[in-house]
Amino acid sequence: MKAIAIHMTGPHGDLTEIELPLPVPGEHEVLIEMYATSLHPADSRNLEEARIASGERPAARPFIPGVVVAGIVTDTGAGVNRFKAGDEVFGLKSAAESGGYAEYTLAKEDELALKPPGISFAAAGVLPAAGLAAWQALAAAKVASRDRVLVQNGTGGTGSFAVQLAKLRGATVITTVSSDEELDVVWGLGADQAINSSVQDCAAILGQSIDVVIDTAGGNVLSRSFAVLAPGGRLISTAEQPDPALAAQQGVTAAYLTPAADLYQLSELARLTAGRKLQLLTGGTFPMSKEGLHTAHALSVSGKAQGVIAITIIEKQQ
Repeated sequence: MKAIAIHMTGPHGDLTEIELPLPVPGEHEVLIEMYATSLHPADSRNLEEARIASGERPAARPFIPGVVVAGIVTDTGAGVNRFKAGDEVFGLKSAAESGGYAEYTLAKEDELALKPPGISFAAAGVLPAAGLAAWQALAAAKVASRDRVLVQNGTGGTGSFAVQLAKLRGATVITTVSSDEELDVVWGLGADQAINSSVQDCAAILGQSIDVVIDTAGGNVLSRSFAVLAPGGRLISTAEQPDPALAAQQGVTAAYLTPAADLYQLSELARLTAGRKLQLLTGGTFPMSKEGLHTAHALSVSGKAQGVIAITIIEKQQ
C-alpha cells in the first residue's frame, strides 16, 4: 500500500511517498480502507514531544501522520465487537500513533464511530479533530446560554466549530478574525460580534466582560486573552498550556485541552452536519500525494487557510 511518511526535520517535515505491506489488525483493532483524512499540524509536534518526555530516541523509520480516519472497514481483530467488514467509519487516532496518510490504516475500536449515510467521506474526514476539540473545549468550560464566549480565530478549523457549537448552546459568541474579508465568514457561522484583531484591540473593546475564552492560537493571542475575562472566568486553550501565574493573577481558571475520540460526540457532530445545523469550513482539498501534502502543509504553516484542510485519498471515489 502507498503511504506518505514524514521525517522529523524541517518546518513541516520532509514528506516522502513510501510503500508498506498491508497492516494486520490486532485484537481490538480494525483495518480501514481510507477514503479521506485532514491535516492536523500537531501530528509531528505531539509525537516529538511525547518521545522527548519519555526519553525515547526518534524512530529510525519514517512516521505516517494523519490522526483523522474516514473509510471502510476491511478486516477486524478477534476482539472487535462493534464493527464488521463493509462498515463505513470515521474517527480520531492518537497523534503518537497516527497513520491516516495511507491507503489503509489501523485504528482501535474505541476510536471510531459509524459514519451515517447523511454525510460524505469527505465531510467525515474534516469533522473529528477540529470538531471534537471544539466540543470538548466548550464542555470543559461548562458553556451555558447565559455566557459570553470569545472564540479566538473563528475562521480556523477548531474556531469555526467552536463558534457554531457555542451558539447551539445558546451562548452569546464573539470571535476574532485577522482581516475584514473574514467578517462575513464568521457572521455566516452565527457569531454575534466579530473583531478584526489585526487592527482592533480586543481588551479595549470588550473590557473584562467575557465569561469563557476558547483559544485556538496560543502565543501572544493566548496571553492577551486573560485581559478580557471577567473574574471567575474560564479559559480553555487547544493550542498550548496557559500560564498558571496569569490565571491566578486574573482570578480565572485556565486549562489546555487536546481532543480525544468519543463515540457519542463523533455521532452528534455527524448528526448536526447531516441536519445542516453545523457548517463545515474547509480551507482547501488536496490529494494524498507528496506534492499535494507539501502544498497543504505549507498552506497550514502560512496561517492563511480558513477551516480544516481536507485530504482525499488518491483514486478513491467519494
